[in-house]
Amino acid sequence: MSLTRSIALRGFALAILAAVGSVISVCCAEETLCQGRRFDLVRAGGGFATHIRAAAAGAKGAFLIDYGATRSSLSADDFPGARGPISADVDLPGFSRGSFALRRYRMSRQPEGGLSGVIGTDFLSLITAQISDEDVYLGEEPCDGAALEARGFTPISQRGFFSADLARTTPGRPNVPVVFVRIGGLRAFAQIDTGYDDSLEPHSVDVNEPFFDALEHGGAALERGRDIWVATCDGRESRRVYRVVGRPLMIENEQGAPIRRVDDFALIVKRPNGCGGIALMSTPAAQLGASFLKTFGTTIFDPKADRVWIGGEAGGR
Repeated sequence: MSLTRSIALRGFALAILAAVGSVISVCCAEETLCQGRRFDLVRAGGGFATHIRAAAAGAKGAFLIDYGATRSSLSADDFPGARGPISADVDLPGFSRGSFALRRYRMSRQPEGGLSGVIGTDFLSLITAQISDEDVYLGEEPCDGAALEARGFTPISQRGFFSADLARTTPGRPNVPVVFVRIGGLRAFAQIDTGYDDSLEPHSVDVNEPFFDALEHGGAALERGRDIWVATCDGRESRRVYRVVGRPLMIENEQGAPIRRVDDFALIVKRPNGCGGIALMSTPAAQLGASFLKTFGTTIFDPKADRVWIGGEAGGR
């Protein structure tokens, strides 16, 4: 948030900051809860997606932390003439090199200077990540579960969904972290997609057609909103937007215990396309936009322990 100050006040503030700047950086930074290394956050025009400053292929740039992507990539614009996956040095905990696809990114909202790459779950499933509105910490070791519970964090089991060990996931299902959502009597898993910048419709809940059909057949009152256009791996496509009248979205753990209640959300129907994901699933499934991280507050992805942890209080973002 920017504040307008007079020239005199600004000069005074700068003098104070010069004197105690090191103290401010210590007092106001969030601590690492799982022994991770801090990475600088990079803003992208007020969007919700999480970007960090990192280095790969010998260059430092903005990288999207994308738990909705299963394949890491680098910008094809930085490798003219190259084709197919490339192996490159990467500055991430536990990695010295990695394999990256080459992509041309279609996101309309990108950090200043453009997007250098996307870190997907092929890497993130081997890293513990602590993400809040102010800090991102990445580390190699799993968290101390008892210590997190003592701080008020709620664990959500990822068994069958997201793990450092693919043998503990369900065959044919993408290795993507989830929470569980309930609208009335309908309950399903919802992928946490930190790369899905839903600033156009905050609290976007993408659902597949089986989810929407079950909700409609269950008697939910649905109000049709204005359709939106989204960029996908198949190009731009139009999607239907609805509001659910009188029924909140409940965020739950795997046992059905409530964690958050969201009253204002957009339900967006995701038709099958060539990109895979929930749209091709035959049972109800959902996907949450990155704005939900604001509602979750500090969120910890702990794939070596098959858990996601959500903080005791919602944060600001």
